Amino acid sequence: MLGYRGAMCSRQHTQACLNTSLSIRQEIQRFESVHPSIYALYDLVELVPDPLLAQQIRDHVVAIEGRYQ
Repeated sequence: MLGYRGAMCSRQHTQACLNTSLSIRQEIQRFESVHPSIYALYDLVELVPDPLLAQQIRDHVVAIEGRYQ
């Protein structure tokens, strides 16, 4: 028998798991909402005729991606 203390730990553990699960779902939703836009930027960068400028833009996109990960 767990008793009061064991039941509290179990409830706290369950709540922590639920919070973690919610956080993960929210991060997945955020990523899925940003993901198509990032790939669209990479597609557009491929159209930039100046290789140096294209690389600078790519570097900025990577920095933006890193900021939101």
